[in-house]
Amino acid sequence: MKEHNSGLGSFLNEVTQTSEKNLPEEKITYIDIDDLESNPKNFYGLRDVEALAGLIAVSHLIEPLTVSKKDDGKYIIISGHRRRAAVQKLLEDGVYNERKLPCIIKSRTKIQIEQENGETIEFDEDAVEMLNLIASNRGQREERTIDEKLQEVKYLEKFAKAIYNHKDRGTRGRFRNFFAEEILNISKSQLQRINSLEKLTENVKKAIDDKKLSESAAIEMTNMSSEEQEKCLEKILSGEIKGTIQDIQAQKMTEVEDADSFSEENSDVTSEQDSHVEKNEEKTETENQVPDSESKLTYPKNLLPEKNSTAEIKVAVGTIIDVPEEFGDPQKEAEDWFSRSRMASYESLYEEAKRFSEEETDELKAAQWGIRASVALYHIEELKIQQNN
Repeated sequence: MKEHNSGLGSFLNEVTQTSEKNLPEEKITYIDIDDLESNPKNFYGLRDVEALAGLIAVSHLIEPLTVSKKDDGKYIIISGHRRRAAVQKLLEDGVYNERKLPCIIKSRTKIQIEQENGETIEFDEDAVEMLNLIASNRGQREERTIDEKLQEVKYLEKFAKAIYNHKDRGTRGRFRNFFAEEILNISKSQLQRINSLEKLTENVKKAIDDKKLSESAAIEMTNMSSEEQEKCLEKILSGEIKGTIQDIQAQKMTEVEDADSFSEENSDVTSEQDSHVEKNEEKTETENQVPDSESKLTYPKNLLPEKNSTAEIKVAVGTIIDVPEEFGDPQKEAEDWFSRSRMASYESLYEEAKRFSEEETDELKAAQWGIRASVALYHIEELKIQQNN
């Protein structure tokens, strides 16, 4: 199989071309809106319907929907749910009277992918329809919700594995790289970031979708408990703290300090209770001495870890920790890991700088944030070149 760089749509075109070569040429057919049914498997939301309706009302132009025919003569929408909803609204408002929509009827077909081990993996008509639904929405929607992105990744992974293990594929890199770059058209670090967002609460995801919180900042919350995430989000929405990476890191530190404080208070209560029980016992010097097993761990005072050093390390490492997938070449695996971690860090810095440049009201500060974003982007591109060499 040839190498690809144009994503899911390109793979679908190639793996379906053999099975569809004897089918009649697709053409535009006008179908009554009442004969078009929503796809029950469609997990994409209907957003900006009013804006699209306004555009259709003015231009009277509608991009053809992609549909498949049902046994009862009706049609299931593969792509075009928003277009149908927009026309439906115009009809209900009485400002539009054209009930027939342009459609391309796509024949239902199966996909069979022969594997390197001789096995053949088959995707039935429903699965292929779902793949086309995702491919069209990924291509046409500029913005998708966090849950939509997670659904895409989850559904496409099985298909990606079948393509990755195709008998004619030839030399293979790491599957995660292939899945991210050739199927999803994103970097592996972006794929890792999307997967990490699954750990967020529904309210935090909604805040990202509503643009009240950036994805890069939200990633800092993925290693917090649900309760901690909700508390942090409440402070962000109330304006008590800003939704920046730095503020969320500081909030995590506060949570750690509060936990330490609570632990110390409980320790004091326990000590008082113990003292009441042992008040008549004689105290010896050995009670306050460090046990032999611990006395060996001696450090100069200036090298002793500070109270919250462990928490600081966790914050610093954050989301760059992942589990190695293979150990064929430990040195190369380590180099790849370090390179991916740098990329994730650079991309996070770039996104934050870009966001600040857009939100900052002071022109000079906004310009400086823009310069920072440019510097971060330069290093991202430089690192991509190094990774490809």
